Formats: sequence, C-alpha cells, structure tokens
Amino acid sequence: MDYAIVLYMDDEKTTMVKGMIKELASECGSDYCLGIVPHVTISAIVSGDEEAVKEEARNLSKLLKRGEIKIASIGVFNPLVMFLAPIVDSYLLESSKIANDTMLKVSEIGNKGRYIPYSWVPHMAVSMKMEKEGLCKAFKKLSEIFTPFSAEIVKMALIKWEEDNPYQELAVYDLK
Repeated sequence: MDYAIVLYMDDEKTTMVKGMIKELASECGSDYCLGIVPHVTISAIVSGDEEAVKEEARNLSKLLKRGEIKIASIGVFNPLVMFLAPIVDSYLLESSKIANDTMLKVSEIGNKGRYIPYSWVPHMAVSMKMEKEGLCKAFKKLSEIFTPFSAEIVKMALIKWEEDNPYQELAVYDLK
C-alpha cells in the first residue's frame, strides 16, 4: 500500500490556498484538488503493514516541529499538475530527512523515489488532472491571483493512497 507524510499549514493560510484552488477549479475544468487539504508531502512510502506505518507515524509526529515555510513561486509538472512552490530551506529539508529516516524503518521508498531528500521538488498541488487547455487557463489565473506568502506548519498527517480513493487521512497530529 502507498502512504505519504504531509505537512499542513495554519488555518488562515489553508483557507487562503483553498480559495485559490476553488478559483482554479472553475477556470480549468478540474475539481480534483477541491477535496484535498493543501499540503506539502515530505515522504512517500510503500508498506504492507499499515499498523506498523501508523505506529511509526505516531513516533514521527513527536520528532517533527512546527516551522515556517515560504511559498515563493508557482510551477507545473507538465502536463497535469499546477503547484505552489516553497523555498527549500533547512526546516523543509530537515523535516524531509527526519520523516524518511523514521518511516523507512517500517517501509520502502515509494513513488519512484520522488520524495526523498535531495531528490524531491517540494510542492503544494493546487490543480491536477487537467487537459492542456485547462492547464493554460489555470496558469493564467494563478499568475493573476498568487503572491508569495509565508505560512506556519502546524500539523503532520499520515495519508493512504489507493487508485480509487487517493487521499485518505489516517491520522493528523499537532506539531509542537
């Protein structure tokens, strides 16, 4: 089974990004991101033992700390994903290293290694699964409404991903 460790922002910035997602959905014709909490994935893993993954995620939640991220730009994983991009700084890199070191005790690297430290592009998806025309419309709209911002990371979540149910929150933890 596929799992991810994700970071959540404070309520104010989450609401702000959800507003952007809503505007982009109506512009690009894809509502895929409407049901997903805005987040930054810091680890993607595969494991056949969900209970071990849950236990290790609980341990991880005690190791990760609150911190500030700076969302500085917009980007595209062509042709299907538009995202907000945080600056890779010591907080994000260290969080990723801790998450991967901890979770890989009970799992294997997932998502083709795209979320391991030094090999990952931190991002916050705001529109996905669009046609090429929708992507162009979404990019134009996001260019109009986006300005760089900072946000406090206040929570960590363990997400389970299945093809027919791609974003299942198994647990959410407040960070200290």
